[in-house]
Amino acid sequence: MNLLRLKLAIIALFLAWLLPQAEVSAKNQPVDIVFTLDLSGSTNGLIDDVRDNIWGMNNELTRLYPGTDIRFAVVGYSRPSFGGKNQFVKVISPFTSNIDFIATELYKLKPNIEKGDQYVGAAIRASLDLLSWSHEKDAVKQIFLTGNGSVFLGAFDVVESCNLAKEKGIAVNSLYCYSSLRSKEISGWYKISEITGGKSIDVKVHKRLPDYATVTDFNRLQMLAAELNKTYIYYGKAGRDKFKAMVSNEKNALNARHSTFEDLLYHKISDRFQGKQSDWDLVDFLKSRNGNLKNVDAHFLPDSLKNINPEQLLTKLMILKERRSYLLSQIRQLLPFERQDKLTSYFNTKQSDSDMIFDRQVMIVLKDAIKSDLAAN
Repeated sequence: MNLLRLKLAIIALFLAWLLPQAEVSAKNQPVDIVFTLDLSGSTNGLIDDVRDNIWGMNNELTRLYPGTDIRFAVVGYSRPSFGGKNQFVKVISPFTSNIDFIATELYKLKPNIEKGDQYVGAAIRASLDLLSWSHEKDAVKQIFLTGNGSVFLGAFDVVESCNLAKEKGIAVNSLYCYSSLRSKEISGWYKISEITGGKSIDVKVHKRLPDYATVTDFNRLQMLAAELNKTYIYYGKAGRDKFKAMVSNEKNALNARHSTFEDLLYHKISDRFQGKQSDWDLVDFLKSRNGNLKNVDAHFLPDSLKNINPEQLLTKLMILKERRSYLLSQIRQLLPFERQDKLTSYFNTKQSDSDMIFDRQVMIVLKDAIKSDLAAN
């Protein structure tokens, strides 16, 4: 019996050694990430660097750490249109794991240049007080404060804001957008990361790695994506707006870069999106309610479906359900599960070229933070 137990223990250790690193983090570990962004004229273009990479960063993290509960939030500052009473600060998106919602809110922001004062202390304070941070003991909590200018302006003392972040166990990483005034401004940005235990990093707006698309037949991918959207039937008061937001995100992602469009679709065909749209899509609603359509208000359906009876609607939805399954299988052949591994390998070969690139520097910090937290717990 003792010999058998010894053999089983050896086998267990061997299997554990074979498991990929990502599977070590199979627990439901909270990771809260806030992008606190200077949206003034001096950093014009920063918003593109965030919204064009939001799906890719989320895909990379969820592939590396499949057991983590990852949430993003976005806070903007330095735009007069956000209001002087608010110190020119606005919560653009609260914490959410709904990446598509964040992208929608980011794409609503006009890339126009506004000259505004950078009230960094107020921006940090809003990121702390106006967001519902995780209360879990082992949560990873990171703010990526991105911008330039003096950090000592405004009614909120930046040192007090940083000390509050430290008390809450929230690291503030200062990502300084390179400017000609760096030598005068950088010491304040260093102070922020020093107090809170974050990193100080220089970034350049719109500096990116070359576009890296993995699909060779991109026209077919576009066609399949357009056909997939036809299988979504909106309902309810907010249904039409959510459908339009989905389509608009794909158009914006396509206009950005091929890799951004691939990132979006890779997320869309995953379990993080599929089957999760029952609050506005009737096909997902059908799956969740076992075909019960009696409470669906026809007034909020597409015009072509407003006058059909429930039996006809059910028949149409069943056809669309099968059509969706087929289209998803076709897209998954173009964007297989291993795509993210291929991308990660590409990023690893480009580490020497990743200096001052926003999304690459963010990922380096997050990987180190999550890895350190896993080791500590």
